[in-house]
Amino acid sequence: MFTSRSGSAVRPALRTAATFAALALLAACGGGGNGPGRQPAPPVASLPPPAPPVERGPLYHFTPIGLPGMSLGAVVRQGIANGALVAGTAWVGTEARAFLYDGKKNIDLGTLGGGSARAFSVNPCGHVTGWAYTDTGIPHAFYYENGSLRDLGTLGGADSYGNVISTCGKVAGWAATSAGQAHAFYHDGKAMHDIGTFGGNSSAATALNSLGQVVGHAYLADNTYHAFLYDARTGGPIQDIGPAGWRSIAVDINEAGQVAISAVGATTLRAYRYAGGALLDLGLPPGARDTEATAINAAGHVVGTVTYPDNRQVAFLHDGTSLHELGTLGGGRISQAVAINASGLVVGSSVDPTAVGQRAFAWSSSYGMVNLNERVTNLPKGVTLIAALAVADDGGIAVRTNEGLGLLRPRK
Repeated sequence: MFTSRSGSAVRPALRTAATFAALALLAACGGGGNGPGRQPAPPVASLPPPAPPVERGPLYHFTPIGLPGMSLGAVVRQGIANGALVAGTAWVGTEARAFLYDGKKNIDLGTLGGGSARAFSVNPCGHVTGWAYTDTGIPHAFYYENGSLRDLGTLGGADSYGNVISTCGKVAGWAATSAGQAHAFYHDGKAMHDIGTFGGNSSAATALNSLGQVVGHAYLADNTYHAFLYDARTGGPIQDIGPAGWRSIAVDINEAGQVAISAVGATTLRAYRYAGGALLDLGLPPGARDTEATAINAAGHVVGTVTYPDNRQVAFLHDGTSLHELGTLGGGRISQAVAINASGLVVGSSVDPTAVGQRAFAWSSSYGMVNLNERVTNLPKGVTLIAALAVADDGGIAVRTNEGLGLLRPRK
C-alpha cells in the first residue's frame, strides 16, 4: 500500500487499511451497484482442517538484514525476489537509506546527490526501484542496477516516486506533471510515460507485471477514485475496473492480468478480483463487516483481511471459488495476510495472546498457520519475529523483528 509523501506537487490520496475503513463510514457515494461484467458474491466456505503433518512446514535459517546502525527498517510486499534478494529502507540516525540484500551482503544503494532514499521493489535480476533525493533536495524515482543508481526523471514537474519494478526491468509509480498534478507513470527502460487519470488531477500506480500491464487508482473529476488497468502494449487509455458506485484501488496484478482490488462503499470495504473483463465480489463471511484485499498470486488466489463489527480481524484466502478464513495464532482476535507466493504460501502477522504480542506467521494448505518463531533453527536469543512482510516464490520470507529486519530461507 501507498503512504503519502510531502512536497509541493498535488499528491494522490494514498491510503492504509485504517483510512479505508474510515472512508467507508464517511464516503458520500453509496452502495455497490452492479457494474459491467460484475459477478455475484460466491459462497463463503471453511477450510477443512489440514491433515496432521509430521512437521508443521519447513524449517528456516535466519539472516539479519539492513544497514549498520539502523534503528528501524521497512520492507514492502514487492521488496523480495527469488534468490534471497530483499530491497528495503533502513533508518540510520535521521536519514532513510535504500538498501539491497543480494543474498550475501547488504548494499547501501546511495542517493541521487541528496541525503535520503527509500527502496520498495526488487526483481530476480537484483534491479531495484524506489526514490532518492537529488542534490536539490527533491525526491526522484530511481532504477538501480549493478551498483549504479539512475534518475528516472519526472513528467515535467518537480518530483517522482518509483513503486514497483517488473522482471523485465520496467518501473511504475507516480510523478509530478508540469501542471503540478501527480500522475501514474510507466517507465519502459528508455522513457517515462504518463498513464493519465479519469479526468481528475491525480493517479498512482501500485503494481505491474512483465507484460507491461499496470494497475493502481486514478481520480475522476468529482474527486472520487477508481481502480485502473493500463496496458503499455497498446498505450492506453486506462481502463476503469472498479465496481460501479464504489471508490476503489487496484492493489496487485499477476502475469495473467488478474487484479486484486479493494473498494469502499458508503459503509463497507470489500475485496474483488478482476479478470478478463469480469469483476468478482469475493464475498463476506456470515456476520462480517468488511473484507480488504492485499495481494494476488500466479494462480489468481487473493489474500487479505476480514473484519467483524467487534473489530476482530482474520486473514483470508480466496482460492478462486470460495473465501476461507485462515485463523489466528493462539486463539487470538487478529491476523492479517499481506502476501502470497505462487505455491500458495501466505504470510503476515497475528496477535498471539499466549505470547503476549504480535508474531509473524506462515500459512499453507498442507499444515495450516504456524508461528514462524517456532520454525527457525538459528534464531538469536532475544530476537522475536514480529511480522512477515513479503514472500518470494522460492519460499524466502522477509520479516520484521524486535531488533530490525531479517530474511528466512527454507533449509534444504
